[in-house]
Amino acid sequence: MSIFVKVKDLFQANVNDMVNKAEDPEKMLNLYVERATEEVRSFQIQVNRAVADKIQLEGYIKQAQEDIVTRMAQATEAVKAGKDDLARTALNFKKQAEVSLKDYQNQLSEQSQALQGLQENLNILTDKLSKAKSERDNLIMRQRRAATMKKANEVISGLTGNDPLSDIDRFKDKVERTEAEAKATSTMVTQSEDAFAELEHAKTEQDIETELAKLKKGSNGGK
Repeated sequence: MSIFVKVKDLFQANVNDMVNKAEDPEKMLNLYVERATEEVRSFQIQVNRAVADKIQLEGYIKQAQEDIVTRMAQATEAVKAGKDDLARTALNFKKQAEVSLKDYQNQLSEQSQALQGLQENLNILTDKLSKAKSERDNLIMRQRRAATMKKANEVISGLTGNDPLSDIDRFKDKVERTEAEAKATSTMVTQSEDAFAELEHAKTEQDIETELAKLKKGSNGGK
C-alpha cells in the first residue's frame, strides 16, 4: 500500500466513531492528528526526494549538453588538424552524450509529471490535515463543554433527590419550636412571679389594715 493511499484512508476514517468508542475522546483525537501529521510529514519527504531527483536530472541534462558542445568542438579541431581518428573519437563521445541527453530529457518529463501529481496530493493532504486539526479542536471543546454540562446536571439532579435546603428548613422549624418553647417557659415564669407579687402585695395591704386598725383602737382609748 502506497503512502498516499495510507494517508488518504487515514483521513477518511470516521472520527466520530473513534471518539464514541474511546474512553478518552480528547486523547484519541490528539493521537489521530499526530498519526495524520506524521503521515503527511513522511509524504513531504517523498515529495522532497522527487524534487531532488528532478534537480539532479536537470543537472545531468546540462552536463550532457555541455559535453555535446565540447565533443563537437574537439571533433572540429581534430578535423582541422587532419586527425580523423581523433575526430571520430570525439564524435563518438558526442553521440553518447546525445543519447544520454535524450534519456535524461525523457526521465525529466516523467519526473516532472510525477512531481506535479505528488505536490497536488501533498496540497490536498495538507489541507485535510489542517481541517482535521480544526475539527479536533472543535470536538475537544464540545466534549469538554458536554462533560461540564453533564457534571452540572448530575449535581443538580443529586440536589433534587436529596435537597440540603430541606434539611435547613427542618432545622429552621426546630429552632422556631425551641424559640416558642423558650417563650412559653418565660411566660410561665413571668406568670409565677406575678402571682407571688400579688400574694406579697395582698399580705402587705393586710398588714397595713391590721396596723391601721390598731392605730384606730389606740386613738379611741382602747374602746
